[in-house]
Amino acid sequence: MPRKKSSSLTDAEHRIMEILWAQGSGTVADVVEALSGKDGTAYNTILTLMRILRDKGYLTCRKEGRAHVYLPKVQREDAARSAVRQLLGKFFSDSPGELVLTFLREEDISPSELDELKRRIQKG
Repeated sequence: MPRKKSSSLTDAEHRIMEILWAQGSGTVADVVEALSGKDGTAYNTILTLMRILRDKGYLTCRKEGRAHVYLPKVQREDAARSAVRQLLGKFFSDSPGELVLTFLREEDISPSELDELKRRIQKG
């Protein structure tokens, strides 16, 4: 039975999206160059991942001469919100409070960060 296709970003897809969000657009060669020395991913792998991102709705593509230029179709903030919603549903019973409490219990948060959180909560 084939695996269910996920609409969320894999780590490799996320690395590609970070590059395109920063640059605004790019070809497969641009992304390969930006990743060079970081993970050694081959051109064909990046091409495949960018096509998957297009199919998932994260990228759009236009042809310029012989090259295909990919542009983010989803803003970084929207992708982040979607990932947090998925995390909430998967691990925290759709409760933002449970997510925050988990971080408060598990992470070292400085008093200044806690003060900032209190201010934002009170602000609404």
